[in-house]
Amino acid sequence: METIRPQENQNILDISLQEYGSIETVFDILEDNEQYDLTEDISVYEDLKVGREAFKKDIQAYYSSNSILPATGATEEELLLANLCGIDYMTLEDDFIIT
Repeated sequence: METIRPQENQNILDISLQEYGSIETVFDILEDNEQYDLTEDISVYEDLKVGREAFKKDIQAYYSSNSILPATGATEEELLLANLCGIDYMTLEDDFIIT
């Protein structure tokens, strides 16, 4: 069994896609790494166990050969900015237009 180090903003679904070519194998990763569950953020400081056979080999090979590391998790800044909306954060004639 191999280990990998997750990258910034990667979640368990990203790792499943990167290593096995499908998110259908996410429960295999969780089984191999009992310290995590489906909703928990993974740490960039801890290795994850991987090494099972790829579920969709063509997708996994494409990601590997093109050095694609999916990272769909939101950063703290993105989460903060997502909450800054509404009339309190609008400016006249920019995004708050009076007709």
